[in-house]
Amino acid sequence: MAGVRFEALSKNYPSRGGGKPVEVIRDLSLSIADGEFLVLVGPSGCGKSTLLRLMAGLESPSSGEILVGDQPVSGLRPAKRNVAMVFQSYALYPHLSVRDNLAFGLRRSQQRTNLQQLQDQLHRNTRRLPAALRIPSHREQQLEKRIQDVAQSLELDQLLDRRPKELSGGQKQRVALGRAMARKPEVFLMDEPLSNLDAKLRGSTRARIVDLQRQLGTTTIYVTHDQVEAMTMGHR
Repeated sequence: MAGVRFEALSKNYPSRGGGKPVEVIRDLSLSIADGEFLVLVGPSGCGKSTLLRLMAGLESPSSGEILVGDQPVSGLRPAKRNVAMVFQSYALYPHLSVRDNLAFGLRRSQQRTNLQQLQDQLHRNTRRLPAALRIPSHREQQLEKRIQDVAQSLELDQLLDRRPKELSGGQKQRVALGRAMARKPEVFLMDEPLSNLDAKLRGSTRARIVDLQRQLGTTTIYVTHDQVEAMTMGHR
């Protein structure tokens, strides 16, 4: 895990008429402690989501620096930043099962030792043999264990073979949270993740997110326009 620092961070966008750039974030300096749950609250258009996109590497700052721990990350590609983002729209892959949605980021990022690569090669060489003689893939063993751990913590273990179209809004949001959790990132970024849920589901999911953050101890930046969420969820 790691803390986050924004140092004199600014973000401008070109104006449509070619005039003065539109200033969205100006000279922001902010420190977020390791394990802190920070909530950014404000109306639409105030720059909350822009800050998350800068943190995730989806946009580049006009000036200033972002640090995770003591490591500057402003020049790193999104894939090189150990952060995970949860969107308002869930952003699930409709053609994949819950299990494969949870595993997607892991399959892209997982690195293997030489011994693990050898075990995976033996698995490929023996996969046509009877089941009792096959050598299991180390990679798939580790993936399945991580998926099962996350699924149990979010009560998704009975839904792993379903597709997103077969899930309720609350279940989809839990899958989106699980996909972020499965990667064990240094920082969680949450962009209004409860906005599409009804009031009852919002309350229960809010409590679940707070409990999970306490259990994991992962630094979290949470964006919302809802002052109730801001007051009940964050450390500040």
